[in-house]
Amino acid sequence: MNDLTINDVMKEFKNIGLMVITLLFSIGAWALKPEKKYVEHPSDFKFKYKENTITTADQVSLKSWICYPDVKTDNKITLILAYGDAGNMSYWLRQASELVKAGYTIVLFDYRGFGGSQDFAIDEKYLYYDEFATDLAAMIQWTKKEIKNECLGIWSLSMGSIMATIAIEKNPVDFMVAEGFVMDPFEIVKIIKQYKEEEYKLPPNASLYAAALSQLKIPCLFFAGRRDGLTTIDDSMRVKFLNPKSEVIQFNAGHLQGFQSLSSTSHGKKYIDGITAFLAKL
Repeated sequence: MNDLTINDVMKEFKNIGLMVITLLFSIGAWALKPEKKYVEHPSDFKFKYKENTITTADQVSLKSWICYPDVKTDNKITLILAYGDAGNMSYWLRQASELVKAGYTIVLFDYRGFGGSQDFAIDEKYLYYDEFATDLAAMIQWTKKEIKNECLGIWSLSMGSIMATIAIEKNPVDFMVAEGFVMDPFEIVKIIKQYKEEEYKLPPNASLYAAALSQLKIPCLFFAGRRDGLTTIDDSMRVKFLNPKSEVIQFNAGHLQGFQSLSSTSHGKKYIDGITAFLAKL
């Protein structure tokens, strides 16, 4: 075996090692870990906001913050944030504030059991709960009645993309922005078991997700990390073809690191520019 062949082999081992490490970091992000305490509050920022309490179809109270852009920059587009499986809505205020500066109205809310929303018993070994989709559906219905903008979309992150796909089947919106899009919850549970030897559980209606996904025919903008070991670029590309107006933006980072990765002159500048350019084509 000559030196070139040895170098090639060593390089391949290094690539495989990096892939495994990246996958393990991605897996580590998956766990239901709600936080009740807020780390920041809209009053810490320089935009107008309003606190609201929304009641779901099954009579659960949800805490929500509406973040308003300046009248001069208002683009009349509303985004409801459906975040992932940990923390609460306050963890996303810095990203929301940048979108508000760009003219977007941002609707933040906490799933039941998270933040200031009503308590809900959560087993951290579940990937998600069906009830979280009920929460998002309530937020969509409320937003349609209360905020009279020209366009309404969901900004879904990781687990939130499952909630969005399910909720909009009966509560349609104009578009979706998704980062870390989940194509198959069963596959994610399988991969976690393979690499972490941990058994994660899925809720009773998980078997209906594939049918809801097949109906995801609204325009979608997918942000996909090249080093995301679970919600891959291929997953987003496969869903993209459900609508000819859908697009995929790739970034050189891992799971839910798109906003940071796509920064330039300001936090998330390229990320927000990607959203704005996408919506301009619709």
